[in-house]
Amino acid sequence: MIAVISGDVIKSQHIPKHDYDAMLYQLDQSLRAITEGKHNQGIIYRGDAFQLQVNQPAQVCNVALLLYLHLKASGYEVRQSLAIGEIDNARADIKTATGSAFTLSGRGLDEMHSQRFIFNSIIEPTNEGLALNLAFIDVLLTKMTQKQANALYVYLTCENNQHSEVAKQLQTSRENVTKLLNLGHYQLVERFLQYAEKTIADTLSGAI
Repeated sequence: MIAVISGDVIKSQHIPKHDYDAMLYQLDQSLRAITEGKHNQGIIYRGDAFQLQVNQPAQVCNVALLLYLHLKASGYEVRQSLAIGEIDNARADIKTATGSAFTLSGRGLDEMHSQRFIFNSIIEPTNEGLALNLAFIDVLLTKMTQKQANALYVYLTCENNQHSEVAKQLQTSRENVTKLLNLGHYQLVERFLQYAEKTIADTLSGAI
């Protein structure tokens, strides 16, 4: 069992030609930041579309949210279709890999409308609970500013995420970091990530 994330940059067709390469560069950098050292794979295909293979499926919401924050901090909005399923043919190039995880993820992206996240799984009852919580997180993240997204990304990825340490990385005051994190509802986001990881892990262990 693995997780797959399929996504693309929202309204990329409206990005001016002279800025399009910068968007692709940032997408590549964000994918590298999220996958580096974590045994996950990511590719960009069809211009602004991308796909990630997450080999620890319980981490799929964490990976998707960090990727969203990393890109939003640079001014780009993305939508992502998360799916958990099987992999039939593991390949070094995930473009040629097959299995229900890839099928569900790709199909979910095709069916997305205004959401930033959608979740599907071949294992029940994961879907309903995560879908509802993702909808709430979707609302929070959509309203988030670039500075709030950047502060939250650093907070979630910093080994020592004390506000004073986050402030050093962002080269700002601790008070400003606390303000940005509170406006980004960071405690709710953390609780969601803990819930998502436990829910998926428990469901997977019960399915074995």
